[in-house]
Amino acid sequence: MAYADLQRPSRATATYTDIWKDAIERNNDGYRQRGDHRFAGGNAPVTEAHFVIWSRGRSVVLSILNTAIGCTIKTAVPQARATVKLCPIRIAIYEGIQVHTLDGGYACFLELEPGASPDPTVSAAYASYDVPKRTLKTGMIVNHKAVDGCSLDVPLGRRNAD
Repeated sequence: MAYADLQRPSRATATYTDIWKDAIERNNDGYRQRGDHRFAGGNAPVTEAHFVIWSRGRSVVLSILNTAIGCTIKTAVPQARATVKLCPIRIAIYEGIQVHTLDGGYACFLELEPGASPDPTVSAAYASYDVPKRTLKTGMIVNHKAVDGCSLDVPLGRRNAD
């Protein structure tokens, strides 16, 4: 999985910001309603993890959004300086100029403590695409151990054109 900081929108993160624009605005509203206006020049704290499958006719983005109001803590692992959160997941399917976005419930998001250096040999969120089964697979390892409840299989099905 790759991560994107959506607090300051950029061309590099535009796809992920677009997938989550409604949830990002709700997060911003939540901060404003509490009187927190520090983020007037951008978004309130918001990060995202994604996995992209590219093909000629169709591309798919699996995206998990991490916000203070949208996620719950599943477990904290202090020795790994990490927290596993349950956060909303969306799948965006791009076919030509058409985009179909699907809400997918909740999935695990790996959040490292501020200042912690990512070390994928210790803790990592991962995703893969099983071509024959047309299924996205995700999982998570924290402190060298698989996290129960964080494995997810998302069947993508066949394209209408197939």
